[in-house]
Amino acid sequence: MSAGTVLVTGGSGGVGAAVCRQAAAAGWKVWVGYGNGADRAESLAVEINRVGGWASALHVPLADPDGIREAAIALAADEPADAVVLCAAAPPDVAPFFKQTPEQLRVQFEVNVVGNQVLLAELWRRCFRPRGGGHVLGVLTAALGPPAAPHMAGYVAAKGGLAALLEAAKAELGPAGLRVDSVSPGYIETPMLEAFPALFIDRARAAAPGGRFLTPEEVAGMVMEKLGSRAP
Repeated sequence: MSAGTVLVTGGSGGVGAAVCRQAAAAGWKVWVGYGNGADRAESLAVEINRVGGWASALHVPLADPDGIREAAIALAADEPADAVVLCAAAPPDVAPFFKQTPEQLRVQFEVNVVGNQVLLAELWRRCFRPRGGGHVLGVLTAALGPPAAPHMAGYVAAKGGLAALLEAAKAELGPAGLRVDSVSPGYIETPMLEAFPALFIDRARAAAPGGRFLTPEEVAGMVMEKLGSRAP
């Protein structure tokens, strides 16, 4: 018996891939959502299917509203989602506040706010509402603070926008059956750290609990605690 069907955006990345693996192991059917990592997403789906799970890669381009709608239509026609985990994020642009450019902020908001709003609206119409409800779980960041992490104004503002977006969805759609949750991890050992100067990362890692950052698997565990499992 399946625990349900979940779409994981950013499923080809570090945290997203870990969520896909753990969700599949817990009995969920998994849509591995990806933006640019088609090969990684396809390989992950093959890996999950090989060990007895159910997974399929799905192109979910969060910077392209038309592409998002096409993905939601395809998903709903094949294996409608009961839940979505929002792992996808544009890498942070590390720069002082006064050097952040309009284009850098635009990219962050297109993915974290605009793209996720379109996706949630489409999933609500096509998957969640017809089934009487659904579950959305956003992966936010401890960089939101307080105090907010320095030198990441665009990333922090966009993640704050996502947090507000989830609250708005909860306020409007919660009474109709939408469950909304989030996790806010600190630094995670993923390729996204390459956006930061090496010296900064070394100092941040040394200052982290236990002198290390979280692993993708640990963050996926946080997600799964919220997502839960209905598998027998």
